[in-house]
Amino acid sequence: MEFPKPQKYTARVSDSYYVTDNRHFLLVKFELTSPDRFEFSAGQYVSIRIDEAGNRRSYSIASSPDDTHGFTILAEMIPAGVGSSFLAALVPGDGVEVLAPLGRFVVDSTQLLPDSKLLFVATGSGIAPAYSMINDLLVNKHETRPMRLHWGMRGEENLFWFDNFMRLAEEHANFVFDPVLSHPSEDWDLCTGHVQDCLSRDFAEERLVGWHAYICGNPNMVEEVSALVLSLGVQQDAIHTEKFS
Repeated sequence: MEFPKPQKYTARVSDSYYVTDNRHFLLVKFELTSPDRFEFSAGQYVSIRIDEAGNRRSYSIASSPDDTHGFTILAEMIPAGVGSSFLAALVPGDGVEVLAPLGRFVVDSTQLLPDSKLLFVATGSGIAPAYSMINDLLVNKHETRPMRLHWGMRGEENLFWFDNFMRLAEEHANFVFDPVLSHPSEDWDLCTGHVQDCLSRDFAEERLVGWHAYICGNPNMVEEVSALVLSLGVQQDAIHTEKFS
């Protein structure tokens, strides 16, 4: 798969808001100003200049590629984090310098066999590239092959886009959404524990032969899930990862 050469863009903030009441995750929408159009593949990321010294922070694109005049990012807000502080201070109309598109964490159709199935595993803000890829596949490309998402979070207070994923699952019979909470309330009746626990449970018998796995989150989770899906039958070259630190 060929990727376009990244280039510098200027963009301005069109909207910014927290997607959880605890203000742990911030969504920022940008409109491109110069050039005013770009192409990217779902799963890629942008590098945003955050100060006059030229320091940058990278964020996966959460929007899908049909929006060629802008992009959306989702950031986990780290207390006293330089990137988090920069994003939190942005208001609509503010301008930023962006290098994009970057990364190779994408669904490459040339690697898929007709009977290949797609497994997405994410924790925290690692859901951003998966959100872009899943929406692009289901809504834009009308993908009909089996697809499944395991998304791990700590508790209900950190969940967002829940209704969006549930609606996608209702509208597309080939898509299954499995949210996983490690510290849920007593009312939670879906999978509990870590994504590794639920994957082991769900695929103990069926296994994952013929699946491609796309795994995104903190480095420890990515390494553990990669080893797990490999033991469950996913081929090494069918494991695609992106580590968030």
